[in-house]
Amino acid sequence: MAVEVALAMLQRQGRWLMQLRDDIPSIVAPGCWGLFGGHLDPGEMPEQALRRELVEEINWQPPVLELVMVHHIHRRTAHVFQAELSVPLEQLELLEGRTWPW
Repeated sequence: MAVEVALAMLQRQGRWLMQLRDDIPSIVAPGCWGLFGGHLDPGEMPEQALRRELVEEINWQPPVLELVMVHHIHRRTAHVFQAELSVPLEQLELLEGRTWPW
């Protein structure tokens, strides 16, 4: 079964916001560094999925998302978007993950 994900490269002043994933054995890459985002639900377009995931993970959506790359490896397709983090970090709410450094 093929898996599709949508990921966000959120940046401000040349720095990228990363997520230290939760240390839950049942998730993909527990305890690892990664980008915010996740799996597409059935029938969902990549940008829709990413907007949903960002609300679920940090309670925020960027005004503009730019698709910068689609990466295929084995049975996984990653749609990678870039966006400017247009609000202060203090206005976000970390709802998934352990921390989020620049």
